[in-house]
Amino acid sequence: MTGAPARPDTAGFSLVEMLVVLAVLGLVASLAVPALGNLLPGRRLDRTASAVAGELTRLRAQARRTGASASLIFDPARALFVSSRPGAAPIPAADLAVTVLRSEASRAGPGEIRFLADGGSTGGAIRLDGQAGTRLLSVSRLTGRVTEAEAPR
Repeated sequence: MTGAPARPDTAGFSLVEMLVVLAVLGLVASLAVPALGNLLPGRRLDRTASAVAGELTRLRAQARRTGASASLIFDPARALFVSSRPGAAPIPAADLAVTVLRSEASRAGPGEIRFLADGGSTGGAIRLDGQAGTRLLSVSRLTGRVTEAEAPR
């Protein structure tokens, strides 16, 4: 009693075919995950807050290094933060409500935070309100130090 002979044309996939399919799926997933991350409102808020805080820190360092003032200005008409640092790209703040709070003694223009050559600044804060929450970036008038915090709504 012998079993039925094996058919050479049995249905199925070879190991090479399976590996090719897995490689293609991995490639598609690696391209899709960052694109989906940009759609999340909380991710956008965090990314914008981090970009603005980083630019403020770089401007402070530039002012101390060069001995000339440096500033970050929010342009509400274009919903962009514009830096005086050469080569700095504007930081978009679309879909966020932005408020630039200046200290009373500040001589900075509207929507501006300026860093001075001694490391100090005009002081103030930037409030970013989005669907996912609120971030508050504070700039010390005395030291120019930038701090980032999640603010209550």
